[in-house]
Amino acid sequence: MSVTICSFATRGFSRALGLPCLAFALAMPIGLATNAGAQDQVAAFYGGRTVQAVVGYTPGSTFELYLRMFVRHLGRHVPGNPNIVVQHMPGAGSLKATAYLGGIAPRDGSVIGMINPVTTIEPLIDPANTKFDARQFSWLGSLNSEVSTCGFWAKDIKTLDDLKRREIIVGSTGPASGSTVDAKILAMIAGIKFKIVTSYPGLTEVRLAAERGEVDGHCGLQVSAIKAVNWDDFKAGRITVPVQMSLKKHPEFMDVPNAYDLAANADDRELFRLIQGPWAFGRPLLAPPDTPKDRLDALRSAFKAAVADPAFLAEAQKINMEVQPTAPDAIAKVVDDIMRTPQPVVERARTLLGAQNR
Repeated sequence: MSVTICSFATRGFSRALGLPCLAFALAMPIGLATNAGAQDQVAAFYGGRTVQAVVGYTPGSTFELYLRMFVRHLGRHVPGNPNIVVQHMPGAGSLKATAYLGGIAPRDGSVIGMINPVTTIEPLIDPANTKFDARQFSWLGSLNSEVSTCGFWAKDIKTLDDLKRREIIVGSTGPASGSTVDAKILAMIAGIKFKIVTSYPGLTEVRLAAERGEVDGHCGLQVSAIKAVNWDDFKAGRITVPVQMSLKKHPEFMDVPNAYDLAANADDRELFRLIQGPWAFGRPLLAPPDTPKDRLDALRSAFKAAVADPAFLAEAQKINMEVQPTAPDAIAKVVDDIMRTPQPVVERARTLLGAQNR
């Protein structure tokens, strides 16, 4: 059908492109209407709803601090402006929360969570007892990239050499937690004798135990946690950090030895990359697998907007919180690369971490 009716404003563009006037006139409104319809459906779902934001640690942990602060800003960028409430699910160094998000949580966009990234290697380390596949998670993004350290409150521990002079008692939140994993790989690489106490519900409790002298300190202490929670104690020398554990040093800790540089051979370095690699996406937010695409897209867009929100950034700066956002695709690639780790490296990691004894 030949159509010759169009507005004065669009006529010139239609002729220049060789398009019928009506075709040009309708192309944009149809696209906009579809977009608006999808937004309306997402807004209808989230309007008046409470979204659960799960974190695998007790109140006072840095993971909880990051999540609690961020969701205060996230909700206003989600269509429908839902209320987002933090739900604590401590256990096994965030593994309980990861398993919940991977296999039990509703998959309708009403639940999101922040996990310890180290738990993403668990399907390799303990496949028989792992009920999730980290490659299936619906990643929203990560708030920062992490560098792990070991921090000590004991007065006789100042340097890496001090760690080799006696048995070092470190606290941990579980056999599969980052605090245990880091201690075990550091013991192997640097020849340190650790006694690991795994009975603490969260790293806040480990810190309090260290202040009381029950343990010397703990591994799995992130630089971001030092800066946001322990900076005054660190500057005053009440906490010492004799070693860091990352593929590259933190720019503010260049004088602190890096365990990766101590690895004696390529096999040790490959093992280190498997275990420490997930810290590249240190504070990841995710939705469960199979979250509806329109809601997942909305949550990802909201994450991107919130992490650049001046109000969020000002609040983060006020408490010295590190923010280095990572996109969902970048997280997915790291996870996929980790899951392709050669089997001999995986078997060595399983032995080191005692997976057969769990």
